[in-house]
Amino acid sequence: MWPTIAEVQTSYGPLGIHPYGLFIVLAFSAAFIAIHLRAPRVGIHPDRLIGGYISAFVGGMLGGRILYAIAVDWERTVSDPASLFSFAGFAVYGGLIGGALGVGAFVALSKLPVWKVADLALPAVVLAMGVGRLGCFCAGCCHGSVAAIGEHPTGLLPGWITTGQLWWSGTFPYLTNEVHGGVGRLQDVPLYPTQLWDFFGNVSLAIALLWQWPRRRFDGQSAALALILQPPLRIFVESFRADERGYVWTWEVSEAFAKSLPPGLAQAGDQLGTHVVGITTSQGIGLAMMVLGVVIYAVRRNTVRDTAALPEVSAEDGDLLEELT
Repeated sequence: MWPTIAEVQTSYGPLGIHPYGLFIVLAFSAAFIAIHLRAPRVGIHPDRLIGGYISAFVGGMLGGRILYAIAVDWERTVSDPASLFSFAGFAVYGGLIGGALGVGAFVALSKLPVWKVADLALPAVVLAMGVGRLGCFCAGCCHGSVAAIGEHPTGLLPGWITTGQLWWSGTFPYLTNEVHGGVGRLQDVPLYPTQLWDFFGNVSLAIALLWQWPRRRFDGQSAALALILQPPLRIFVESFRADERGYVWTWEVSEAFAKSLPPGLAQAGDQLGTHVVGITTSQGIGLAMMVLGVVIYAVRRNTVRDTAALPEVSAEDGDLLEELT
């Protein structure tokens, strides 16, 4: 939709500002701010978490790149191992796993209360996942499959925007997006706005989790709910996507059955035809996350919130906290 904000030519090639990278930075920033502002309420001075933010950023970037390279771009990775260190694509759940490993190592070394940090982090991560999808929307990646559009759709974007259009019509999904250029494999046709679904869905869920956080009955409840509730959204949205992705399981079905499924299951990438459907890597990881969330909830639900794990933090403990409060 809007892959480049500004670009200049240099002796080393084009140098530009791209919304994709900008929204990735904003996504991490939104998560860190959400954690930073709530940490004092559980007795953790926010300055103690700065190392965790660095660990989350590094782990998230590495994890997102590695999962994409393995699940989606495996042939290129094998033929050109150096491509693993490029910025050719990222997997959101890979970033989540990598960031979790980085933060987990930091928490263990810092001897911070694990479940309190988990409750702080997971709603913020869901928020970041939503904000980051706006970068995908601008770049044209993570797009939906071809969508139906009414006979007289209304263009919502002004005519001077030549890189894409948002169409409103009386036919489901009512709002579609059309991309001219960018990195997506489907262009110049109306598509399911899967990036916007992810944005609104994740941000709404993050708001609900942030509202629930001070009302949690036990440490780990907010984290468990995030793991249980976010994957169904991803699985649903992924069912309408049609970009090239990795798959953990594919199987052949009849043509009639394929037509009865959401289009992203039978038209999701060049390797799948109209008679073949599949479970994507992200959908498989999402199912595992839900199981983990249920286990955490079941194990932790009979515990009591530990309100005395750390001493109460006061404004005198640091200038940064004083500014925040």
